[in-house]
Amino acid sequence: MALFPKPAESQHIGLFLLNKRLIRIFIGVTVFFLVAFGLLWRRQRDVFTPTLLRPMGFSEPDGFYPYETVSDYDPVSLDPTNKSTEDLCATFPKHLLSLIQPVLKIGHGEDRTKLDAQLDSVSACFRPDELLIFSDLDERIRNHTAIDILANLPSKYYDQEYNPDIGNYLLQKELRQNGTLDKDKEATKRVNGWIIDRYKFLPQIERAWLLRPDRPFYFFYETDTYVVWDTVYRFLSTFDPDTPVYMGSPSPGRHDVSRDDLKTWFANGGPGFALSRAAVKALIHRDVSPHGQYSGPSVSEEWLELIKDECCGDSVVGWTLWNNGVALQGYWPMFNPHPLHGIPFSDTYWCQPIMTLHKTTPKDMVEVWKWEFGQRKQNRPLLYSDYWNFHQPGTKGILENWDNGDWDASKSGPDQGIDSFEKCEEACKKDNTCVQWNWRGRDEKECVLARSFRYGEARQPEQRDDKWVDFKSGWLKDRLDAFRKERQCEVVEWVGPSITRVF
Repeated sequence: MALFPKPAESQHIGLFLLNKRLIRIFIGVTVFFLVAFGLLWRRQRDVFTPTLLRPMGFSEPDGFYPYETVSDYDPVSLDPTNKSTEDLCATFPKHLLSLIQPVLKIGHGEDRTKLDAQLDSVSACFRPDELLIFSDLDERIRNHTAIDILANLPSKYYDQEYNPDIGNYLLQKELRQNGTLDKDKEATKRVNGWIIDRYKFLPQIERAWLLRPDRPFYFFYETDTYVVWDTVYRFLSTFDPDTPVYMGSPSPGRHDVSRDDLKTWFANGGPGFALSRAAVKALIHRDVSPHGQYSGPSVSEEWLELIKDECCGDSVVGWTLWNNGVALQGYWPMFNPHPLHGIPFSDTYWCQPIMTLHKTTPKDMVEVWKWEFGQRKQNRPLLYSDYWNFHQPGTKGILENWDNGDWDASKSGPDQGIDSFEKCEEACKKDNTCVQWNWRGRDEKECVLARSFRYGEARQPEQRDDKWVDFKSGWLKDRLDAFRKERQCEVVEWVGPSITRVF
């Protein structure tokens, strides 16, 4: 056997090796373009299709799906009677804070009664090093430090000629520096906290990542947001944090004129919203120069022009995420824009878990938070049907000076032959879909027939222009009893993502 091939053999072998090399190059180039095309297609697709890690067998994005969850509270439940906040918080699953970073957005000018209620309930179990509080002023609040999220923005923000809104923030800082903030009531009233609130949304996401980088999920909520942390932990633990996830209660946003005027959606900030770390990375990503320095603007700087002209900061978040390939996943009614006393209990608010509520009264926030500790179950989250038991709307008979609301309702009056509370009640009984009624009397004379049970709130007679109106409410208890008997919630109805279920 020859140690070296003959010239002819060498030529054939060389051609063979060359062909193999060309084949490898061809395969490599083909794979590269296929992967690149696939990533590009996926990015374009993700703009329109929310990405969700769904349980096996679930394919309908607008339906319900059951899966088993367990509570990490220990013990899962206990009688809250005569228990201190420390006693209740001792059961809180602190280890799950490695999964979720809570971020509370407040404003210095907010009603302190609401802030106290928040810190005595939803946020009561977080130490200062566990909860991020962002505000429009640096200050100590109990043992927490609120961080002024507007203090270190790009210089364009502070140009009052370009951005007149920022004058409210600069005035607040001036009053703080000269010692008259809150003391000089007239001067303090000139600070419009609502106007500057929208400038906090994007910076709070950037700062949350800077202070607590690479957390699997970031959960953003506000002073009057009620959060059921047990449900949040159960739900978010089913998602992949390295998939772009942006979830909340859907509200209609801007139209994308570059895509046939397609309507976009954003998460209403009041009920709170959640972002996976992949979504945060997509939002705050910046171009980098060959030397490793940032060469592009921050997200707050890039979108200042939009923030100036938009009504609300939560809509800006939705639009910027949309433009970075992350569409909203709507999870109503788990993220709920209603307060506790305003939940319209019905088939769509019954066997579904509650994750958040909005504008719940301070008294209700503290009391339902304590009540919740005695209601949790190991193998299923608390549902709307459980929270019905707190106020038990529909069992109060008839209440004077009470407004049980006009959500999901029809209205009529003397033109339809209804000119009294009694005739309004008769109209409700004749309508098979009606479960409660509300008579708005005196000069108003309006009958409100509703298809859901709401607790409502006390409401004294009031003057509207030159007319007076008073409120009297009633419920059809027999229809409530029949509904509750029919809907036993044997299965937890976890909702899939949707932007058509919005309320």
